[in-house]
Amino acid sequence: TYSIELAVETDGTFVGKALVCTSVEPGQMELLFRLYPNAFGPFVKLTEAWSGEAPLHMDSVEPTVWVIHLPEGITQTATIQLRFEGRLPKELLGYGIFAQSSSTMTLSQFYPILAPWDGEWRVYPAFPFGDNVVAEVADYTVEITLPADFLPVGSGEESFRSGKWRISGEKLREFGLVLVRGHESLSSVWKGIPLRVFFPPSLRPAAEKAIKVTQEALDIYTEKLGDFPYPDLDMVIVPLASAGGVEYPRLILIGEKYALDPESEIFAEIVAHELAHQWWYGEVGVDQVREPWLDEALATYTSSLYFEAKGKLQEKVVEWRYRYERAKRLNPAATVGSALWEFPSGQGYSGYVYAGGALFLHETRELLGDALFFSALRSFREKFRWRLAQGAELSELFSTLNSAVSSLVRKFFGKD
Repeated sequence: TYSIELAVETDGTFVGKALVCTSVEPGQMELLFRLYPNAFGPFVKLTEAWSGEAPLHMDSVEPTVWVIHLPEGITQTATIQLRFEGRLPKELLGYGIFAQSSSTMTLSQFYPILAPWDGEWRVYPAFPFGDNVVAEVADYTVEITLPADFLPVGSGEESFRSGKWRISGEKLREFGLVLVRGHESLSSVWKGIPLRVFFPPSLRPAAEKAIKVTQEALDIYTEKLGDFPYPDLDMVIVPLASAGGVEYPRLILIGEKYALDPESEIFAEIVAHELAHQWWYGEVGVDQVREPWLDEALATYTSSLYFEAKGKLQEKVVEWRYRYERAKRLNPAATVGSALWEFPSGQGYSGYVYAGGALFLHETRELLGDALFFSALRSFREKFRWRLAQGAELSELFSTLNSAVSSLVRKFFGKD
């Protein structure tokens, strides 16, 4: 669990305190936390750590990795407090998800995120492309003090009391947060699930389209995959760079420049794709550095179901084949299952991970037929709900249903 207190100033500087409670193994003497914004500069810093009244020693082995040394005697549960501070840059670095503009403060990964432990720490270098966050689900309570003209939109249920905003959410892969001012909002309800979009006033048509696409896609996804995994969903139109959209549990960011043309197919694809990530990433977790194909291919293929309903699936298949073949020419040493570090400078990354992975799923569906294919996806979802999944488990599940899938695994992953 995370209990976070955050105070943000108008200039984008912030200070915070996090109370983190986690299980530990006997003899475990350290916890590793990630400060992901530091991949682009010294934007966040841990200033203190303590347990009870005792200060804890901490050191940084790399700008995005901080080690907190635990006191002796902790056996099952560690509860530690961390103080941190940071500032939002005005430049859109990377995807632009840790940045400020005149009307937004996008605070992705503003807090120390505990790295997963499964006998060893899952810690990797931060890459300038792809998604670097690898995290277990946790329950969050976040209290925010912010300038009066800003409104918070986060991964959870918001309430305002005694001059502070409080946002709480359960089983979150990470906590997404955006502060907006001058934005309007549009609300709707889909089968009891509240949907909201926050947008600059001039982009109302995009907000209306985002609601429409979300409702139509939810009809399709829930029929194929099962119930929506969260109690609500917010969307925010913000400035982004090098990304059309970004997913967080219960929260989607939509790139402002794509919202200028909401009737374009790419705008609908952004919304449909990030919505699919609520299942594949939010609920079913993934090691996005070691196996980036798993959630991205599943989200890409799930979003194609929205276009299939409009008679456009074959167009997507043709596009995937083109991108996949191009990626193989750019980076012949990689496969669909390659880790981020196997794509030097990102070469071939999207062609393999998104397009090639979606092709693997499409050809698997053609072998299995719809009933078995979607039943397998539902079983995979159920097995790994709120856990970190493994790609081999999905391939093996498909292969048990039809041994011919093994040839597809060799074709796309280059191994049995």
